[in-house]
Amino acid sequence: MADRRYETLVLIHPDAGEPGAKEIGERIKKLIEDQGGTVSQVQDWGARELAYLIAKQRRAFYVLFEYRASSKALLEIERNLKLMDRVLRFGSVRQAENAPPAPPRTAPRRPEREEEFEGAAEFEGMGEEVP
Repeated sequence: MADRRYETLVLIHPDAGEPGAKEIGERIKKLIEDQGGTVSQVQDWGARELAYLIAKQRRAFYVLFEYRASSKALLEIERNLKLMDRVLRFGSVRQAENAPPAPPRTAPRRPEREEEFEGAAEFEGMGEEVP
């Protein structure tokens, strides 16, 4: 069976921390290679806000893997991902053979508290009654 291009995005529990997320990413890369796959790139997107709660978590570490593997290897990789406690979610997509590689992405800079509430001074005292 021919190897196909796949892309898998893995969301890692935030309690793992930055070093733990990197270690889990290395374990997943080794898992792909043990199944006969070849990893072309691993992108660590860092911690990001989730669109909705997953396992009572609001944030997760995102790691994207691009690799070539057989369909049987993909099934085994996904089976192992389901068994990892620190993996909140994952999604695998088959890529077209002529598709360009994913452009590198970095973790977004988290705005400071003051920047989030810009213009809040305008609204101070709006709820007060005027005698």
